[in-house]
Amino acid sequence: LDAALHRGSLTLRGYDRVLRVAWTLSDLAARASPTVSDIGRALFMKKGITT
Repeated sequence: LDAALHRGSLTLRGYDRVLRVAWTLSDLAARASPTVSDIGRALFMKKGITT
C-alpha cells in the first residue's frame, strides 16, 4: 500500500479508502485485523493494482 502511494498510483484519499475496504473485508471474514491479502484485494478493487 505504501509502495503504491510512493509510486504516485494512489492518492492519500485513495490510501484511506483502500484501508477502509480492507477493514471491511477483514470484518466480513471475521478476522481481528486486515491481512496482506485483504489489502491486496482492496487495492485491486480500487484501481486494479496488484501487490
